[in-house]
Formats: sequence, C-alpha cells, structure tokens
Amino acid sequence: MVSMIRTSKNIVKQKRERKDKGIYFYAVVPLSEERNFGEIGMNGAEVYTILHRNIASVVSNTPIKEFELTEENVMRHQAVLRRIMEEHTAVPVEFGAVIHDVKILKRLIRRSYNTMRECLKLVDNRVELGVKALLKSDITTFDKKNLKFSLKTILESLKKEAEQSISGELFSDRLLLNESFLVKKDNINAFSEEVAKIAENYPNIRFLYSGPWAPYSFICIKIGKEGLELGKKK
Repeated sequence: MVSMIRTSKNIVKQKRERKDKGIYFYAVVPLSEERNFGEIGMNGAEVYTILHRNIASVVSNTPIKEFELTEENVMRHQAVLRRIMEEHTAVPVEFGAVIHDVKILKRLIRRSYNTMRECLKLVDNRVELGVKALLKSDITTFDKKNLKFSLKTILESLKKEAEQSISGELFSDRLLLNESFLVKKDNINAFSEEVAKIAENYPNIRFLYSGPWAPYSFICIKIGKEGLELGKKK
C-alpha cells in the first residue's frame, strides 16, 4: 500500500513538472538537420533545433514563466541570435516567447510553414544594421536648413549600401537620425566604410553604429491569439 501511494505521488509530481516546463523560442532558420548550439540560452539552457520539413525552430527548454525585460535577459536573447546568424539566415522571434510544449510549437510551425519560407527568402543572407546621428553636446548654434540638407545627404548615401531602411523614433532633441538598414552580409564592410566616411565629413555630429542584428525592425515572429504572427518590432 505504501509503495502504491509513493508511486501515485511520483506520477502526480512528474505530471506537474511536465506541465511547468515550456519551450523558449528564438528564431526560425532554413535547416533540415538537427543542430545543438550549446548551453547559451536563457538561464544557461541548451539551445537546439526542432525540425519541420526544411525549416527549424531554434529553442531551449525553460520553466513556463514571463521573462523580465532586463538588460541581462535581452543580451542573452541577442547573443543566441548572433550565434545562430554566424551560420544561418534567421527570422527572429520577439523577446520572451515561451510555448507550453513541443507539440504546440510543431502545430504552429506546420500551420505557418509557407509564410515562414517566404519570410526566410526576404531576409536570406541579410542582417540589420543601426545608425544613430546625434548633434554633439558642445554645439549650441547651427543652421537648421543646412542641417536638414546634410541629414538628407547622409541618409541617401547609406541607403545606397542597403536593401531597405526604416526610420525609428527621434526620442531626443539632439537625436537627428535613428535608422535601421537591411544589408546583405557580403556588403557589411562597404556599409561600415560608408558610415566611417560620413562620420569624418560631419565632425559636429556623433554617429552610433550598431549590429549586425537579427532583422527585427523588418520582420519578427510574435505569438498571437491566432498562432504565429509576423510584424515589425514596435
């Protein structure tokens, strides 16, 4: 009798543990074989792939919980994406996407397979690069008309080295430009050289150049009421 009670308690405990375990979802990549990227995921979890035909979901195991939008968590999430993008094209998933189990994830991917394939074509061998331009703090007077013309020239020069661009919010009076660019991987050096050249030509403006990132500003997978949704980062 004691043995049966213990067994029953163990079964209940195992069911509860399975119920509390979920899947943290990082990205979708074009891959038809299983991969393991090591223990680089959220909370140091092992990052691996779940396959469906010729695409793979990049995931790690996690307790089912809401991940706080802390600098440490965001950096960990971004580090996984950077590691993936060293070898693969990736459609990124929004930060903090936790799915209850593998069956649900497979069902979501199966339903949106064709859309995922189209999205992978859109960002194939491409990355996101960010450029911010700020008026230097020691500049107190300037010609607004001339500055506006300069910014137009800067943006046109950068767009020549990119496939697409998206403007972000100007959240400061001194922030003149906040742009994201979709750039082919083999054109990153040319784009970087253009940024450096522009910085030399405009000594009164400070340029902040970042990336390469996963193309969040251009396409991003979100978990919605109807399943997997695609949109831009807000």
